[in-house]
Amino acid sequence: MFGLGWDHLVVIFVVALVVFGPGELPSVMRSLGATMKAVNRYVGDFRRQFDDAMREAEKELDLEETRSKLQDAASSMAQDVSGTAVTGERGQDARTAAS
Repeated sequence: MFGLGWDHLVVIFVVALVVFGPGELPSVMRSLGATMKAVNRYVGDFRRQFDDAMREAEKELDLEETRSKLQDAASSMAQDVSGTAVTGERGQDARTAAS
């Protein structure tokens, strides 16, 4: 727990007992526990929001990659089709000239 050993925790407890006194210490510990619970809840919410944002960014990046691949495929198909059309026209020209 935060790199603290038992000896450190005992010293912290004794100092807290001296500072707050035995009557006040239980209420201070309860309020500290409630504060830590709220902090953990806020940290958890932040972590979930961050993870959601990362997932959305990954989806968007994946979508951009897919879009780029589709555009590349479409342009290569267009080049193939235009190359085939040019070759076909040349073949027809050659056949017409031969006749």
